[in-house]
Amino acid sequence: MVESGTEVLREADIRLGRLEEIAELLAVALRPGETVLLYGALGAGKTTFVRSVARCLSVTDSVRSPSFTIANIYSGDVLVQHLDLYRLDEIGDEDALALEDYAREDAVTFVEWPEAGIGRLPPPAWTVRLYHESLETRSMSLEALGQETAERWRRAVERCRVPEGAK
Repeated sequence: MVESGTEVLREADIRLGRLEEIAELLAVALRPGETVLLYGALGAGKTTFVRSVARCLSVTDSVRSPSFTIANIYSGDVLVQHLDLYRLDEIGDEDALALEDYAREDAVTFVEWPEAGIGRLPPPAWTVRLYHESLETRSMSLEALGQETAERWRRAVERCRVPEGAK
């Protein structure tokens, strides 16, 4: 189980434009070496959120869900690793998939459906939860794990002046 952190954002009625604004804030607050866990039902917007953060980190490649490949890696201002563990029930010691290898100091790592990898993934700095409200809207919460991480979020909000729902 992942320990809980400081909830820095809880917001409802999020449309795509607002999701992109929140992604930009996270891109400003992120640091190389950090892991972001993403929870949400199929179609909740996890990959869309990662795509938006990656764009803010100057990734020019098309960011796609790694559901069938498990991991996609993109170059930008910082290396972006995007994992999707949806198809995995659990990852044992005998498995060839070495999630520990994604603990890189030169990369930010996003993990969709992280449940199968808990305990084998790098410790998260952020937890994102996305929920369906309607076809066009979502609700979302964002937790920062660690006081310094939460402070970086607060500074990003102040600098970017996108306060709606931010704490």
